[in-house]
Amino acid sequence: MIETIDELKSFFKEIKKEEIVFKKHFYDKKESERAYLNEELIFNSIKSIDNLIGFQKQIVKNETLYRIGIRLSNKYTLVIVFKIEDKTLYILTAWRTYRKWQKSIQK
Repeated sequence: MIETIDELKSFFKEIKKEEIVFKKHFYDKKESERAYLNEELIFNSIKSIDNLIGFQKQIVKNETLYRIGIRLSNKYTLVIVFKIEDKTLYILTAWRTYRKWQKSIQK
């Protein structure tokens, strides 16, 4: 499994579109409240390794999940929650946060 941000960046460099699977929850949220999300945005964001600003590893129900933050612009950050099995990346959900709001809650 991936333990460091460098390992994650290396994994993202090697991944192909065919190895990314979007789970049902991603599409449910996209339709209901996150119309700005699409597969191309996620893929391009993952490939923009230089914009990666954060990485967390979490164990939930005996499953290893990862959460990353990717800078979209000076205003927005894209948060993606995913899991990795073998060489496949499963996108569970994603959302965009307003960076100014995010900084204010960190204080």
